[in-house]
Amino acid sequence: MEDIMDNVLDASFFVLWRAALSALVIFLLTKLTGPRQITQLTFLDYIMGITIGNLAAEMSVNSDIPWYSPVIAMALYTLISITTAYITDKSIQGRKLLTGIPTLLVFKGKIIEKNLNKNKFDINDLLTQLRIKGYFDLSNVEYAIMETTGDISILPKENYRPTILKDISVPTTQSSLSANVIIDGNIMEANLRNMKKDRKWLDNQVSSRGYKIKDVILMTLDSEDNINIQLKNQNIKDDEDNYFL
Repeated sequence: MEDIMDNVLDASFFVLWRAALSALVIFLLTKLTGPRQITQLTFLDYIMGITIGNLAAEMSVNSDIPWYSPVIAMALYTLISITTAYITDKSIQGRKLLTGIPTLLVFKGKIIEKNLNKNKFDINDLLTQLRIKGYFDLSNVEYAIMETTGDISILPKENYRPTILKDISVPTTQSSLSANVIIDGNIMEANLRNMKKDRKWLDNQVSSRGYKIKDVILMTLDSEDNINIQLKNQNIKDDEDNYFL
């Protein structure tokens, strides 16, 4: 019994001092990297952070490795992170290679499908992010940009930019939600029925504009029968795609 208690105490002491040391090392390394690691977390920073955290956890509980091995590895990963941050600050090409550049997902109100695909984003992901930002109708959006952090920045069209209307005495009406009746070439039958429309009406609306349903990436309809149609494979010029280099 005494042997068991001694082993428990030894193990507890080992974990205690190793955990305290790993916490101290992480604190010091975080100070070295600076607040940028938190406020501007890129994919590379995220991977480095996870790796350093795993090394710290391994250091705390694994008695088969000397304490200094994980410390050296954590310091090395921190040095790599600091070096890449310096390169991305000083070099445009380095920034593009290591962290990427912001990508236009919506350009002048048009969805850029190739950029969605390049960022492993689909139309539903885009619509979700727009709603989170407060834009329930794609036709209100002039530009949508995916930042290197994965966040979406939005510039609304002129008439939909935020303002406090009560301060300028402008009469307002309550906006209604738009229904997605076509997504990526597929008809949303339930949404179509909810808007009191049928397949014949939808076919007429699409064909009258010279389109085919399979070529539509998104079609929305609101309660006032306002329609917004986005086609697949809409591209922008290469120079327009490089706004953020």
